[in-house]
This record gives sequence, structure tokens and C-alpha cells, in this order.
Amino acid sequence: MRVDTAARLLEAAGVSWVRFELADIHGIARSKSVPLAQFPHYAERGVAFYGGTLLQDPRGDDIPPLSPGQPDCFLRPDLDTLAVLPHAHGEARVGGDLWTADGRPAGADPRRVLRRVVEQYARIGLVPRTGVEYEFYLLDACSGVPVFPDSQVCATLRNNVRPGWRDEVLGALSRLGVAVSAFAAENAPGQFEITFAPGNGVEAADQAFIFRTTVKEISARHGLIAPFMSKPFADAAGSGCHLHHSLLDVHTGTNRFAGESREDLAPLGRHFIGGLLAHARALCALLAPTPNDYKRYRPDSFAPVAATWGVDDRGAAVRVLTPASGATRVENRLAGAAANPYIAVAASLAAGLLGIRDASDLPAETTDGDCPPAPALPTSLEEALDAFEGDAELRALLGEDFTRTYTLVKRNDVARARAACPDYGSDDWSVRVDNWERREYGELI
Repeated sequence: MRVDTAARLLEAAGVSWVRFELADIHGIARSKSVPLAQFPHYAERGVAFYGGTLLQDPRGDDIPPLSPGQPDCFLRPDLDTLAVLPHAHGEARVGGDLWTADGRPAGADPRRVLRRVVEQYARIGLVPRTGVEYEFYLLDACSGVPVFPDSQVCATLRNNVRPGWRDEVLGALSRLGVAVSAFAAENAPGQFEITFAPGNGVEAADQAFIFRTTVKEISARHGLIAPFMSKPFADAAGSGCHLHHSLLDVHTGTNRFAGESREDLAPLGRHFIGGLLAHARALCALLAPTPNDYKRYRPDSFAPVAATWGVDDRGAAVRVLTPASGATRVENRLAGAAANPYIAVAASLAAGLLGIRDASDLPAETTDGDCPPAPALPTSLEEALDAFEGDAELRALLGEDFTRTYTLVKRNDVARARAACPDYGSDDWSVRVDNWERREYGELI
């Protein structure tokens, strides 16, 4: 779409302000709103953001303290993401990619990292298709108490506990182009899951990012908060971010994971899983990005503890689904809800691509509760970061600028947790959730 055409359409829709929005390293939505009259100028030039935007902790402080002369970066919009916000009167939003002040692509920008991985697939004739499936809690903003008190999966009375909130969220998502598939209460007090249709390439993460931000904004209007932290309560289920992957032939649109019969997984899919498992320990640093995430990895909790795979096995790190519809796909269950969707999708696809390039073999499958020996997943963020820094192939595919920025930010996250929690890393700390964690990860992430 031409910029002048977009401006005319926005004016006709009654838009006064356009929000230029990006996801920082943590997945926190950061934006600037400009008057509609200035939209054409900024759409061509880009909107300036503080140069340290990707080098901040979850509370917004710089890592490390940066020079006052830090040059700005510029968000140049992708007009395919332009949408009128149904829940913010007179406002539209647009996402895009970050560029440096001297006109170079910002290598650490999570959206650009994903774009580069998608381009690698295009070179071998494949289009990644990903469905992002989030679980999240809904809490009273003042008390922090869940909106219902028990674990009643799909109970109708729990689904409808806040009908005004539900209707506004589902209606807004639909009008924003996020095609909702289902809405239901999940497996813990106040926990919900909203599933939506998969997307191709970068679009999948764009939709997941819009989904998270919309749920949070509308919840705040209703006196609620919607934490996407992975383990907000020690004695209740964690929240995951399950990534459903398939690969489409760029020419025919055929699902290249589907085998000759419904029960089969094609060799390409087996190699993809092999890559996920071979790089699983490093992937945890990117898919379980906070110290709190590692409290989610527990036996018998529908969260993995080892680099395993199985057909329709919700306890494995990778679950294979071969439904009668033919929508054969691979579900990566490593990620917690706190994962930045751009980074999570990029890292998962990158590991799968490495498996395809290496024609990786699969280890034995988990079947009927039988779990063959498999590498254990990291038990802390620092252990996962060590694995990521030692995984030269994965780092190279994601880019050195991103790797350097990400590890610096996440090592700082560990240091903050150590400073705030004197017994950080102890057995006691690993089985409880401190109020500091909820303050750090519970609102913006």
C-alpha cells in the first residue's frame, strides 16, 4: 500500500493518532504515537527511538549505563501491519523494523532476526507456517487475586466469569485480523488460553505480538492485569507458549511435513525435529528467557524436562500431531509464555533449519510413558545461556549482533534476580515465586 493511500484510509476511519510500535528484547511493547498529519513523513523517514531501546532491563533501565551520546535508531513501518485499534478510539498502530542512525538494518532487532531466518527458508523453497499458542493468567489489578479460584478446564461458568472483558478481547482481536479459533479457561485458577490461526513467516509473530498487547491493554481497562510470565504461582500450572510449525512448498503450498499416510511424518519433518532436539538446551535461553521460567520445567506438569519427542505427547519437548485434516505439524513445547514471539519463532525455526541442513536423525520416541534417556533441559537461565553461547551454529544463524545484545541483557536479568533474592538458585527458591518476580515480569511482559 502507498503511504498516501494509507493516510487517506486512516482519515476516513476517524483516526487521529498512529502508534509506531516495536517489541524490545523482552517482548515488551514500546511505541510512539504521531498525529495523523505527520504520518506520511514518519512512514517514509521512520520514527526515532532511543538508541538503547534494545539494551534495557524489564523495568526500563539501561544495561550497562549507556553514553548520553547513544545514537537513535529508527522504526520504519511495515504497512502490512497497519490496523485501526478497535479498543483505542481514534488510534491506529503499525509495526516495522529498526534501522540504525546511519541507515543500516539493526542486527539485534528481534523482528529483523526472524525475517532473516524466514529468508533462509525461502532460499530452499520453503515457507514456515507457525501457530503461536499462549496461556496466560487474568488477575485483579489491585489484589493480584485470580478471577476464579479453582482449576476447572473449559468449565462454562469459568469461561464466562468476565463476559464484558471476554467479548471486548475477542472482538478486538477479530477486527485486528487475529483469527481466534477458541477461547477457554485453562488448568489453573484464573488461567486462560485463546488460540488463533497460524501465519506464514514473520506474520505469525506479528499476530502473536498484537495478541499479547491487545489482551494486556483491554485487561487494564477492566481493572485487571494479564501476566504472560511463565510461572506466576508456585502451586499452580505454568503458562506456556507452544509453537506449532509446518513447512509449505513455496510453489504449491503443500505441507512438506505430511507423509504418505496420515500417521506418517515426512523426512523433512523428522530432520526438523532432530534440529530442535539437538539444539534444545541452547533454545531454552531464547524460549525460556527469565529466571522465573525454569520453575515451569517440572515432571508431570505438561512442561518438558528433557529433550524428548513423541506423537501427541504433551509431556515431551516436541509433540508431533498428525490429525485427520492433514494439518501435520510439529509442536515445540519448550517456550514459556514470557517468550518474545519474534525471538521464540526465529530461534525455533533456526534450530529446525539446522536439523534440515544436517539431515539430523531422531532419537527414540517417548511412547506410553516410556521415556528413553535424553539430555536434561537446563535448570536455570544462566545454564541455558552457557549452552546458547556454546552453540556456534545457532548463534551464527541468528546473527552475532543479536547474540551479543541478547546475552548481555539476559546475563543482567540473572544478576538482578541474584541481587533481589538472597537465596537465588537454592532448592527453596526454585519451588516458590517471590513478589519481586511478579513485579519484574508480571505486568509489561
